Amino acid sequence: MHVILAIDHNRLQDDRPALAKIAQGLLEAGIEQTHVLGSPKNGEPMTPLLEDIDTHSTIMPPRWGYRAEAASALSPLISRRPVDVLCWSGEGAAVTARDLATRLEIPLACDTWRAEQIDNAHRRPYVDTWIARSIAIADGLRSILRHGTVITARPPIELPPSMRLPDTRPSIVVLDPGPGKHKDAVSLLEALAAVLKQRPDAEAFLELRGGTSHRLWRIVSKLGLCERVTVLSHVGMLGPLVAGATIVVSPDPAGPARTLIPMAMCGGAAMVCASSEWEDLLIPDQTVQVPVSFDASGWAAAIGGLLTDPLKRQAIAQAGEQAARAECRPDTAVAAWITAITASAESVLYPIGTQ
Repeated sequence: MHVILAIDHNRLQDDRPALAKIAQGLLEAGIEQTHVLGSPKNGEPMTPLLEDIDTHSTIMPPRWGYRAEAASALSPLISRRPVDVLCWSGEGAAVTARDLATRLEIPLACDTWRAEQIDNAHRRPYVDTWIARSIAIADGLRSILRHGTVITARPPIELPPSMRLPDTRPSIVVLDPGPGKHKDAVSLLEALAAVLKQRPDAEAFLELRGGTSHRLWRIVSKLGLCERVTVLSHVGMLGPLVAGATIVVSPDPAGPARTLIPMAMCGGAAMVCASSEWEDLLIPDQTVQVPVSFDASGWAAAIGGLLTDPLKRQAIAQAGEQAARAECRPDTAVAAWITAITASAESVLYPIGTQ
């Protein structure tokens, strides 16, 4: 069996370790692959996920007037031997994947990571298999789809058992609040400033994806956080950091931070999240602390409460680690991907160009 994996630039940056494990697992199961990777706007080739796999780079999503040309250029490169399934990961790859599948007359699979993709699913009725990263997202897809199989597959995570030293200097990692949530972000930043004032021994990290907002940067400066907080710019560099953190705060668990939550839990961090709706690993008061309110005082109470109550913090962290490690096993993830690919290859509704 030969599959195409089309992965956009953001997904490649954020989740390269998980995607590489999936690709390696597919190879070991005898599934050949060609990778089509999204390039930055300057068109530079991307580093392959694995060695010895054919890799092609293209801009994702393609410019409107360039779509036909992009698909025409890629098609002969990836069809030198028959292709059974095309799977895309990352919204930027969706257009390229659809164009290639139509041209090559092959079925489509989609790796679905975030809640807002559910609302877009009805616009993509010819996707044969949806690979959902949580049961909640899988259930949401099933409720809206007119066509397609839904399979749940957690990102594969391999971490050594946590051997945490006493929190002589606890670390707090605050993840990006997501676009359009400036007011919520200000409350969280005010809470972080209050917690750090009470706990000057704590080390803090703040992720503002791509700088998110100049207004937020001004708030960071106004609150005196520039000297206390290390600001990081994108999810991809945070994996080892969240896995070793004392507390990880996610104000938007369905947003860009969704891939870091299982990583943090597998590492033994205690989670503080605004919601548990789209991530079934998050169970309030068991594997996550949800603030009573989302103003500054509510966030400060949730974060500061875990800092001052080590028994509660350890209980939440240990329960979360146990649940996440059980759900994110690499063998389970690869088996689900193989099932998704097999289900797609058995499609009878293609070629999609004739629908």
